Amino acid sequence: MTFADSCALLSCRFISRFIRRKKLLCINTSRFHMDNKHEAKSAMEIVNVPPIISTYRHALRTFDDKFKNDFSTNLSKLKSMMDTLKADDFSFDHTFKDPGTWRRPNKAPCTYIEVFQNNKVNMSIFILKPGFKMPLHDHPHMHGLLKVISGAVRIRSFTEFPLKEVVSKVDFKVRAKHEAARLAQGLHKRRRLFAQISQDHVCTDNSQTCILTPTVSNYHEIEALHEPAAFFDILAPPYDTFIEGIGPRRCRYYYVANEISSSLVELQETTVPECFYCDQAPYLGPNLS
Repeated sequence: MTFADSCALLSCRFISRFIRRKKLLCINTSRFHMDNKHEAKSAMEIVNVPPIISTYRHALRTFDDKFKNDFSTNLSKLKSMMDTLKADDFSFDHTFKDPGTWRRPNKAPCTYIEVFQNNKVNMSIFILKPGFKMPLHDHPHMHGLLKVISGAVRIRSFTEFPLKEVVSKVDFKVRAKHEAARLAQGLHKRRRLFAQISQDHVCTDNSQTCILTPTVSNYHEIEALHEPAAFFDILAPPYDTFIEGIGPRRCRYYYVANEISSSLVELQETTVPECFYCDQAPYLGPNLS
């Protein structure tokens, strides 16, 4: 091989190696840009998750026994997420805001919309006609969160007095046994209890979420004011789910039988008021399944 041939061969090898490196650099650069695009897309997807879907996902986590050690933290975060919810997040049917809707013949005073339910959580929307009061009722061994999304309601909540916290499984079983015996004796043995007024104020769609627990503010009544009102509700566990030693959770109704003071009353269990009945409407918001 002549000197000229050797130089030509080395030049070809150099050029070929340069081209391969340039292609590799272009491929890596392209991959880098694609990775950035995917990361940006993922971030955008997270940002664009509808608020009700984020709330739904976190509610499932909050009331999942696998995360019970973080319950207080998760409940506080769930409340904060619900604080920001608005009617449009549910694709709320604004015809319900029209007082004329509620003057139609045979229209129920309350409309119920089921948003989601499983054996851990119930999510729903209640819409009340102007001036209608949802009767005083309880939430046996349940947590609840309530966020007004349209109109204004007066919420009056009660806490059993003296406050009886469940301090142990043994104590709970004793209470469950007494409760089961009371229910077995029939409706003529209705509860009568003392209760403190723990909340009494007007909530609008700009108000924060109201919370009830198995012991605090567990009894409440909700009254729409001078216009139709709607609120989003999360209850955990749902009504009719089983309580060990008692049976299915039942919603019980009460009235104030005696006012002891400005903050202390006596509640008497009663039958379901005849004025309280609901029709149903479909959920129109983002799919939660």
